[in-house]
Amino acid sequence: MQKGKILIVDDSLMNIELLEETLEIFEYEILSYSNPVDALENTAQEMIDLALIDVVMPQMDGFEFTKKFLKTHQNTPVVYVSAYGENEKKIKGYNLGSTVYIEKPFDVKTIRAQIQSILKLKKVQDELLQEKQKLDDIFEFTSNEIILTDLDFNVISRNFKILNKKIFYHENFLKFLEENLSVDYLQELQNFVNSSKNHMQFRMILDEKKHLKTTFSKIKTNNAVSGYLVIIEDLTEEVEKQNIITNFIEMITHDLKTPVRAEKRALALLHEGSFGELNSSQKEIVQELLNSTRFMLRMTDNVLTRYKFDSGDCHMNKAPHSIKKTLQNSLEELQYMFESKNQTIKISSELSGAKEDIFEYDESEIHRVLTNVISNASEHSPRDTEINITLASKDNNLIVSVRDYGKGIPENVLNALMKEQVFSAQRFKKVGSGLGLYITKKIVDAHSGKIEIITDKNKGTVFKIYLPCTKTDFVYSSKS
Repeated sequence: MQKGKILIVDDSLMNIELLEETLEIFEYEILSYSNPVDALENTAQEMIDLALIDVVMPQMDGFEFTKKFLKTHQNTPVVYVSAYGENEKKIKGYNLGSTVYIEKPFDVKTIRAQIQSILKLKKVQDELLQEKQKLDDIFEFTSNEIILTDLDFNVISRNFKILNKKIFYHENFLKFLEENLSVDYLQELQNFVNSSKNHMQFRMILDEKKHLKTTFSKIKTNNAVSGYLVIIEDLTEEVEKQNIITNFIEMITHDLKTPVRAEKRALALLHEGSFGELNSSQKEIVQELLNSTRFMLRMTDNVLTRYKFDSGDCHMNKAPHSIKKTLQNSLEELQYMFESKNQTIKISSELSGAKEDIFEYDESEIHRVLTNVISNASEHSPRDTEINITLASKDNNLIVSVRDYGKGIPENVLNALMKEQVFSAQRFKKVGSGLGLYITKKIVDAHSGKIEIITDKNKGTVFKIYLPCTKTDFVYSSKS
């Protein structure tokens, strides 16, 4: 397959034949013309990679031909063919096309070396032009702000899609960031520059209303960083829509939880005999209603929590807390489940001393984790069985283990566990249990922790929760 096209224009047929024979080795299609007027007319629509033009021709000299030729072939290199001497100064002083020229009489080796060098350069130039065209298209049609900088963040090029000149008037992108980012983000950027990472992202808010996602990528030349590509995406409209949805979900869940809380309180008072003694059958019915109401509250809370995690709007508020106290609160909340199945909770702790059980974590979220895991153990354990809970600390990790003596988890279900597919798993057919475990994984991940599951058919399952919690000198007080 031919690599491209070379144009030869020379009024001497003998010179044309000699040039054609010389250039055959390059495997290009050769278009030869002895009349420059015909050459201009017939090649106006052709893609020409190189033009060899005779300087002295009766119809039109080579310089005039080149002026007209380059109007339709502006990126094509031109090599002049001329006798040495009288035209040398004219050729060297001419600015159109290539200043390289072939001397008559021809030296085949010299011609081939010159042509080979020019064709290689043309190929590189074409590749660069293609890349530039791609970049120009991206600059033109993207809705994102694209900024190219050097190693010192001096702006080389940008497309003004989001940051207008009033907002971003600096020639250095770092100065703009210093005006609009916190110290933590700037430090994060500095760490990225000094690291081996190739990409980083962060979000910033301009004028308290414009939400932007910024992506930094390192540009490398010969495996060395030579600059940075910055892409800024405007998320303002998306954030506003997300806020509307979030507010709607929160409103719905609040409107659901308010009557359910009132129902729970009324049922609890009824069960306690505050409105008169109930017989055993009546107490059993009220207890079932109360249990269902408690379950409904947990479910509603889990739905909102899952939505917040999936929308990226759930943040961990870590502070010193007593893990024993958090566990006790979860057990008290689930006491009705244990009583309904006559289950026993056995707690063992390797944490001793006034400060040994104090760790930094989000108390409400870890309370949710413990409640979800323990309620799941209770649900899937037979009546009259024991649930073992162990607290331990190892390698700066808080470890909470919850063991049940149920049927265990089949291998196919175990593979789906902690994923959204968990809802179709056989063990989790009961409404809500899969959702609770999905949220549990999200919360543990948000604490940079992990969950380990050990299961044995017909012998039960152990959920181990590892939280890399930092111990503190804070001493928990029940009055605080």
